[in-house]
Amino acid sequence: MSLTSAPKRQWYLLTSKPFKDELAEVELGKQGYEVYRPLAQRLRKQRGKMITKTESLFPRYLFIALNELTDNWAPIRSTKGVHQFVRFGVQPALVPHELIFNLKNQELALGERAIDLDRFHQGDLVTLTEGPFQGLNGIFMNYDGEERAIILLEILHKQTKLAISPAKLLTA
Repeated sequence: MSLTSAPKRQWYLLTSKPFKDELAEVELGKQGYEVYRPLAQRLRKQRGKMITKTESLFPRYLFIALNELTDNWAPIRSTKGVHQFVRFGVQPALVPHELIFNLKNQELALGERAIDLDRFHQGDLVTLTEGPFQGLNGIFMNYDGEERAIILLEILHKQTKLAISPAKLLTA
């Protein structure tokens, strides 16, 4: 590297205080830092209903792009919501550019700034992979809590709802 060219920014990994990753992201952004917090969409039960919530893909972790020589690192650790840098020994953990690039591309491919972590969506055709109905196709209806999926099966010319582990389903 020549003396005239400025070193590139590298991505580093920060941890936030519990349930404060969004606050840390906002506060670091206000200070002019480039911060990236990948988001995920998840179905969650709230007041008895399943709703889609957007949350951190990696709770309590966020990425920050810094230049080792020209950026001021001092205010980062005292920023509201920030806990500390993830370190290997005394060095802050470097994150490969490719990882950030791939995460951002996944978000773009889905058309939203959140990665959808739920495998099946209402109306998807699914195949049962285990149990007495193995090999039968059904229609995915919804998730019922974190451990069960509700599907519609046609058995003896009658539609029947079945609660089953999502692990026992494949996209047909």
